[in-house]
Amino acid sequence: MGFEAYRQGTFTKRLADLADQPNMQAHELKAYFDSSPEELRQSFNRLCNALGEFTAAAKMGYTASASVPANTVQAAIENVQKQVQDAVMGNIPSGSVDGDKLAQDVRDRFSTIERAMATETNARSSTDANLQQNVASIQTTLAGKTESAFGFYTGDGEEHRTIYLGYRPKAVIVFQSGSYVGDGNAVYGGFASEGNDIMYGDQVGLGITDTGFQVLNYRNCALNISNYKYSYAVFW
Repeated sequence: MGFEAYRQGTFTKRLADLADQPNMQAHELKAYFDSSPEELRQSFNRLCNALGEFTAAAKMGYTASASVPANTVQAAIENVQKQVQDAVMGNIPSGSVDGDKLAQDVRDRFSTIERAMATETNARSSTDANLQQNVASIQTTLAGKTESAFGFYTGDGEEHRTIYLGYRPKAVIVFQSGSYVGDGNAVYGGFASEGNDIMYGDQVGLGITDTGFQVLNYRNCALNISNYKYSYAVFW
């Protein structure tokens, strides 16, 4: 590759080689002086002819770049031609078109789209955050809601009895069917909650346990009289 063959070497007849007083005729001396320029002229003309050949571009060097990976002018031209053809056919190489190559109105449209997308993203993020907050609030509210259950039991006459529920309630109401909750010093029912048991003397007449609630059948605390029915409502 290249045009090294057309490089001008040492001149055939150098002035430095002439004697200080050449023994030459005038026409010989003139021809001697003209020989070097003539050699240069012929060499230059051959180079011009070589550069005019169709294959000259393939002999000329080219510094490769990221967008045009070629080492000759011919290869660079063919590479650019292929990129242009691919662009026309819709096969634009990745990274070959940047913002500077787009028309101003196209860049403005892209900028508008980007701003709109950023606004939408922020709005969605805000909406998602609000939704998560609302869900958390609802979950807290649901977790704090009181649930209830109702039932009855028949007294078995035992002094101390635990009515089994399978969980620890927050509060319980018990009353003997067909009777008052209380009459004077007599206890036929009542309301108890965590930390607020119904006491009969020094004993728990109605109180919360880990598995339900306990009742007392002792003297006038009649919460478990044999064969008597008692209704209850529990809350948790």
